[in-house]
Amino acid sequence: MINLNDVSYKYNNAAAQAIQNLSLSIKKGELVVITGKSGCGKTTLFRCVNGLCPRFYEGEITGTLTLNGKVLSSMRICDISNIAASVFQNPESQFFTTDVLSDLVYPCENYGIEKEEIQERLHRVTKLLSLEPLLNRKLSELSGGEKQKIAIASVLMLDTRVVLMDEPSSNLDYQSVELLIQILAQLKSKGYTILIIEHRLHYLAELCDRFIVMENGSIVREYEKDLLRTISNDEFHKQGLRGLHLFQNNSNTLPAPRQQHKDKPLVVLHDIHFAYRKNTEVLKGIHLSIYPGDKIALIGKNGCGKTTLGKILCGLKKEQNGTFLLDGRAFPARVHSKTAGYVMQNVDFQLFGCSVYDDLLLGNEALPDKENRIQTVLEKLGLSDLQEQHPTTLSMGQKQRLVVATSFLQNKRLTIFDEPTSGLDYGSMQNVCALIDSITGKTNASVIITHDYEFILNTCNRAVLLEAGQIKEDFQLNGSMQLEYIFKERL
Repeated sequence: MINLNDVSYKYNNAAAQAIQNLSLSIKKGELVVITGKSGCGKTTLFRCVNGLCPRFYEGEITGTLTLNGKVLSSMRICDISNIAASVFQNPESQFFTTDVLSDLVYPCENYGIEKEEIQERLHRVTKLLSLEPLLNRKLSELSGGEKQKIAIASVLMLDTRVVLMDEPSSNLDYQSVELLIQILAQLKSKGYTILIIEHRLHYLAELCDRFIVMENGSIVREYEKDLLRTISNDEFHKQGLRGLHLFQNNSNTLPAPRQQHKDKPLVVLHDIHFAYRKNTEVLKGIHLSIYPGDKIALIGKNGCGKTTLGKILCGLKKEQNGTFLLDGRAFPARVHSKTAGYVMQNVDFQLFGCSVYDDLLLGNEALPDKENRIQTVLEKLGLSDLQEQHPTTLSMGQKQRLVVATSFLQNKRLTIFDEPTSGLDYGSMQNVCALIDSITGKTNASVIITHDYEFILNTCNRAVLLEAGQIKEDFQLNGSMQLEYIFKERL
């Protein structure tokens, strides 16, 4: 179904090939996973298969690539998308309207599909993904995970026989990942050909036919499904990859109560409320104290209010009711923004420079010893060799690390990270963990909005569970067993 023979691709103005001499054959009905460190060429391979390289992302391609027996270079982009539909790493990049319902039917309308057929597909896909509560919502009001589900749904509306996915689980809560597993299993049972680019591997171990590992633009290893069952997390970690086994304790231990803190709180939230629309409260009476040294994992299902709470903490949104105290005093929201930093879920919104180095320098010109500090953080996050590149040319994982590096230089008393490890391999995740440790120290605090179980275990010392706009659990992280219970039973 998908065949690449000695394919190489070099972006215009790039110093090196993104993929080189790559040969790969994916049979009809196979589910193949491509993994590898950030920047190894996975997304470029994805773009070559769906025709965006070189049609949209300009560059030079060599070798032969065929899709369903047809040479891709001779096909129109509309003919390619009739065979293969794509779910992109950033779901917002594939939205064309302003509301959920319009965006779901748009692909079918674009192909002139009959209205009755569109309605039938809409009913089927809505039921499959449990989208009924989202149908009348504005896309701008959705959480990152909800946007991810809409992007997946719009692809299923086209009903193509080949499905291409780039990091489909990156913004999804545990329950939604379980739903994604069911959807992929259904598609596979119906003979769909599925190619998935992914860092988080645990949910695919039982589904996939093959795991393919890339390094520096080439395929270096391949694992058949039967072999995967025998491979430990340590073996994948040594390659800089995420583990295959998420839960290893099989625990039902309830969370321990949070210990009393001796220090004065940095931030106190008392009875915080917030609504985007009348009669639709997102936050319904938040009570939270944040202390120096806290590295809080803010967890909860997609759409429960985590990002909204994060924006209130850093002054991007103003609470509508309740009290926000900073060092025991109430301040305007603009003061919060000077005290708190924010790493957005969509990192493209925070990249402004003409190069990686310029992006780090922007707003930090007055820093003492700025040159040494910039070079140190570039080294810590593996970005030294990329400092002259334009930020838009980076992979998603590299962009993520760049924005985290910027927050490190700002040294705010409170830093909010919104899904900072989406798009990160295991090694890069470890580097980000170390940087968050440095940012937090003993005098600052960090709040990390995340669904990433591996990351939470590696860096956080406290977890706060948000459910339906309220804090339902607040506990110390003294090991994985408590967190495992929350993930299995509440997310």
